[in-house]
Amino acid sequence: MTFLFRLGFVLKEGFTQLLRTRGPSTAIVIIVASTLLQLSLFLGISRGLDRALASAKKKFELALFFTPSADASDRKRVAEMLTADPRVGAVKVVTKEEALQEFRGDPEIDRMIQALGENPLTDSLSVVLKDGDTAGLDDLVERLRREPGVEEVDYGKSAWETVSRLSRLARWVGWGLGGFVFLTALFIVSNTLTIALWARREDYLILARMGAPTWMKWGPYLWEGALQGLVGGALTVVFLETVRRGAKVALQQYGGLDLLLGLPDGDWKGLYLILLGLGVGLGVLGAFFALQKRWVREMQ
Repeated sequence: MTFLFRLGFVLKEGFTQLLRTRGPSTAIVIIVASTLLQLSLFLGISRGLDRALASAKKKFELALFFTPSADASDRKRVAEMLTADPRVGAVKVVTKEEALQEFRGDPEIDRMIQALGENPLTDSLSVVLKDGDTAGLDDLVERLRREPGVEEVDYGKSAWETVSRLSRLARWVGWGLGGFVFLTALFIVSNTLTIALWARREDYLILARMGAPTWMKWGPYLWEGALQGLVGGALTVVFLETVRRGAKVALQQYGGLDLLLGLPDGDWKGLYLILLGLGVGLGVLGAFFALQKRWVREMQ
């Protein structure tokens, strides 16, 4: 019996078993699909958070404020120093008159400025970093603060670190919940496949008595589990794509879903491949653990 013949037997038998046991197979497909649907939320939101943080980081700006006594030479010296820094993408001078016009857009602040009778603001620099490169930024900030004519340098470090920590926490919580859902589904799939394997134990026993290698005895069940997981994953992908294209506007109003539905097409394709892989993995692992039962090993 050649290897190709044995492989053909494994593939054919696994596919035949999938069609023969419609009840358990349908149950497993539904379990896999519902599990992947839940995991897609965790994966999608995690990827959306990564994109949102990356986008915010690219727009990250550093604000430098001069003292009222600072002159044009002070502004030019500091601007040149920043321009020479490889982390700096652009430097924009904001005069106190421009800043005043911007603040006057708020009626309450405008009333306060009118009550003062003068412009309390100072000239400043708006510094955009290349690709949001914040590495070693504390050293640059301290150096700028020591420059003559510089009153304060602000880049929202505490707020940025808080947002980053909350994002990491949300991601870890999502992965933890997703892992729990996956393991729960794996337990259910494994037990369902154990029942199906028990119903076909005579076929397994015949192969064992004929001296078939382990991979040939296990192959049909692992292949069957892979097919069931693939079908469950495909159903999830079809459902998500239908929702994404047909109900996107309606679902964007709900918190979190706009973050998921707003992902680019490339990210959706990557998410679909991951879900298909997880579906196959769930089916194969479920079959593998079913084959590890004691009564199965005793038939070897």
